[in-house]
Amino acid sequence: MRIAVDALPINNFSGRNVLGGHLRNLAAAGKGRHRYHVLHHAGNGDIRRDLGDHVEWVQCVDAATGSHWARRLWWQRTRMQKQLDAIGADLLLSTSGALVPGVTTPQMVLVQNPWCFFPQFHAGPADRLKARLQRHGYAKAQRKAAAMLYLSDYMARIYAENSGAMPQQGATVLVGVDDRMFAAAAAAPLPGFAERAPKIVLVSVMTPHKSVEDVIDALALLHSRGVDARLALVGPWSDAAYRASIEARIARLGLASAVEIAGKVTDDVLMDHYRRARVFCLLSRCESFGIPAVEAQVFGTPCVVANVCAPPEIAGPGGAVVPAGAIALAADALQPLLSDADAWGAASSRALQNAERFRWERLSGPISDFIDRWRPA
Repeated sequence: MRIAVDALPINNFSGRNVLGGHLRNLAAAGKGRHRYHVLHHAGNGDIRRDLGDHVEWVQCVDAATGSHWARRLWWQRTRMQKQLDAIGADLLLSTSGALVPGVTTPQMVLVQNPWCFFPQFHAGPADRLKARLQRHGYAKAQRKAAAMLYLSDYMARIYAENSGAMPQQGATVLVGVDDRMFAAAAAAPLPGFAERAPKIVLVSVMTPHKSVEDVIDALALLHSRGVDARLALVGPWSDAAYRASIEARIARLGLASAVEIAGKVTDDVLMDHYRRARVFCLLSRCESFGIPAVEAQVFGTPCVVANVCAPPEIAGPGGAVVPAGAIALAADALQPLLSDADAWGAASSRALQNAERFRWERLSGPISDFIDRWRPA
């Protein structure tokens, strides 16, 4: 059977991780039975991998069309079906969370992004229009797609609430941690409580909906309680103005010597942050999955996350979950993990156990099973 994969919407690191991991598994599972045709644009050609001669990479459009959602939508509506007919596709895997418009080929939809359900993060008319179109598209996919593949149970719930309908077929399909991280964690004994600095690590793209200021405020509260904790902010900044506001907050609270702004780092440096910190903390208000929290848990580092979107079910079993915006409760959760060896040891053990759920080889079965059962009409 021929399966087309619409990779045109894949324009960030998390999307690359999701598609790359699942496609590698699907290619291995379907070798000799299925052929995959991955449609991408000139700007995301770095997703191409040698997955065997039964995976074909097809560049369809230029970078400008592929990267801009409105231009991409128009190309999909007017040109995609012709491309699928040329391939002879039996199924299309959509990675946008919605049905690809203008396509009659049956579609299975990968559900990744909750942004449109959070109006507080829609900055102006263009964002509000995009969010409204997404919610409409998501509802249509929930009712009409051949299968819905949700990255978390949270996404399955919010799609059902948005549409008032259950899918024809649906399954939760988790995201895995890169195998190299598991290998690196196993290469040497992990440091224990005493060998780690009293450090919090936050790994993310730093953008306003990540609520970095909440972690800064929790750190300030810990200092007022006599807990001499430090914080590392690891990851690129999407907005120079937001970085400036965080730096001003750090200075105003007298935390300049306690906060490291590391920015974007290499994989080796990232893994060292995970290995040497006592706790990971991300209090994001809108999180599609939360893979950095699970990466930290691979290194035995427990997590504190906010009770929104997917992180409570993804990372919560390996740490603590606190209400979003509840700074005192966040500090209460962080304090024992920074100061109490027994509490940290118990949480670290849970973190390691939880991380085992996210080995890539365990995760693509629901997609592969659906493809194997599919029979074209």
